[in-house]
Amino acid sequence: MPDMEDFLEKLEDNALTALTEYNFVVDAHSLDYVEGQNEVHDEFKLVDVTLDSFGQKNITIRAMTNGDSTRNALRIWYLPWKRWDENPQNATSGLSKAVLDEKGPGIFLTSQLTGCRFSIQYDSGDMTKATVLHLAGNFGENAKGAKARESLETDALGPLPTEKTLRRRYSIGKYSKNPKFMPLPAEGVRTYYDGGMATVLGVRGKDAKWRFFAQQYKNDEGAFLSTKEL
Repeated sequence: MPDMEDFLEKLEDNALTALTEYNFVVDAHSLDYVEGQNEVHDEFKLVDVTLDSFGQKNITIRAMTNGDSTRNALRIWYLPWKRWDENPQNATSGLSKAVLDEKGPGIFLTSQLTGCRFSIQYDSGDMTKATVLHLAGNFGENAKGAKARESLETDALGPLPTEKTLRRRYSIGKYSKNPKFMPLPAEGVRTYYDGGMATVLGVRGKDAKWRFFAQQYKNDEGAFLSTKEL
């Protein structure tokens, strides 16, 4: 396995190839919550992370601590998930939102998807600026939950753009009757994938375009399936 510098060069040159070689799992406990406060969700942020067991096939990404070496550390953009609390006064409680452009690090990560939806809205066809959403899985893995996420997505992003491929949607969970992977429809309609969880990463390439990838697992972190570009 290459060292961190080799990996980052490969990630910038061909992210899909790089992410096919390494499987990442998110340590949501260390990344999703405000430090020192139990179960309080944090906001979109710059964060220093450590890649545990780098150089092996399965790598855990967690928040860096004072005792960690900088050898396998990165600064990235991180978007925590937020639990939907069913209170009508907190209509956006299940929504996390971020804007990615030319500023800051060229690596983005969001909390592990388990029944959640990840939505991408590019500002234009050059793909250099994107608004991304993480919509909570606890809306429910059923038609009612999907409808709630659909409504919240529309409120956050507005109507589907004229150039419909500017919006991409990725949902994880056992929705589809067909267990096989399905290609992303040209019109940008939501696509369901088989499996129980996924790691979603964004990479800004040398061409300044943001591209997003899902590393899919079955129902546990050790049962890796595949890496797909969204």
